[in-house]
This record gives sequence, structure tokens and C-alpha cells, in this order.
Amino acid sequence: AAEGSMIFFLIIQLCFIEHMYQYSLDSFVAFLNKAIERTPTSDDMKERIKRLVSMIRMTIFRWVNRGLFEAHKLIFCAMLTFKLLQLGQLDEEFNATHFQFLLRAPFSVGMENPLDWLPSKNWGLVLKLSEQEGFEGF
Repeated sequence: AAEGSMIFFLIIQLCFIEHMYQYSLDSFVAFLNKAIERTPTSDDMKERIKRLVSMIRMTIFRWVNRGLFEAHKLIFCAMLTFKLLQLGQLDEEFNATHFQFLLRAPFSVGMENPLDWLPSKNWGLVLKLSEQEGFEGF
């Protein structure tokens, strides 16, 4: 239930990107039921839940992605991935500091760029990135 509501509230936020993206709860429930019907059964309850969650994610993702403009498909994919990371639903570790760095893209000023092939703003981003934990000496 938590997974389904998270995905539904995520897709209704797509209207902020493009006003044409309107998704009804009835349509969502219909695709949710299709995903449940398509999920292979299992005697093990944990395995059944794992399969259900996987099938629901993929079915809803395909349904929504089919109706998006190409420019917005990556945005939707990123929104879903970051939300799943925040909730701890994926195997990878979520680092809030790195996530905030990605969103804000802070950069350092005042240091001269020694690379003529790299724009100065990007050099400032690299310098700021090297201050992040895990990127020291980058």
C-alpha cells in the first residue's frame, strides 16, 4: 500500500512539469490490478511481496513513461529513483549530502582554471565536488 501511494503521488506531481500530464486514480488502480494479475504466484509470502512490488513498479513505470515527452522521461525516471533511494527501497546507499550537492550544484570561485578545455564554471564544480566526503583527491 505504501509503495502504491508513493508512486501515485509521484506521478500526479508530473503536472508541474507539463500541465497535460494528468493521471486519474481510477486509471492508476486499473494498472495496479493488471500488475497484480500478471505477477507469478508464490507459496513464500516474502517472495510474493517482492514479486508484486517489482511488477507494480515496472507496470506503472511503463504506463506513465509511454505518455511522456522524450525530454521528460529522464526526469520521471530520476524522480522515481531518488524517491526509492530516499525510502531505502533500493540496494544502493542513499547519501543526503551527495543528493543535495547534485540538486544545488554549488561551485567554488576564485581558483584559476588550469584546464583550457574545461569551462571555468565546471572547474568550480569539480573543486566543490572534491570537498565532498568520498571525493577527496578527485
